[in-house]
Amino acid sequence: MKTGKIKNIDPNGLWNGLTKYKVTFADGQQYTFFAKGNFKFKIGETIAYEVTNDEYKNARIPQDQYKEEVVEDSNPRVFNNYAPKAEYVDKNDLIIRQTCVKASSEFNSRRKVDVVQVLLDADTMYNWIKS
Repeated sequence: MKTGKIKNIDPNGLWNGLTKYKVTFADGQQYTFFAKGNFKFKIGETIAYEVTNDEYKNARIPQDQYKEEVVEDSNPRVFNNYAPKAEYVDKNDLIIRQTCVKASSEFNSRRKVDVVQVLLDADTMYNWIKS
């Protein structure tokens, strides 16, 4: 079991119905994690994980690391974690998020992608800006 502070999270395609995320840790280590939908952890969090395949740099997070997720919307395609919570909304951060969504929409306008991919790309842009 290893622990690390998350420095960056990049969506990295799909595999077998799961979304692949390339996660970079503060110590420079980088592993691919698989998730149903959103990656459940944020940049700056310290997590425990286990390497499942050293050759392919795959890892998994043990079940006991996950917090109970509260879903407020019945639409599973909505990224509940994407919008900042009302009690700590930073106006400048909100402007960056909106700009990333707009840029992602324009980037994906000529491709046949759904809103989930648009938001994943926007999240990648946002994470790059904030890193």
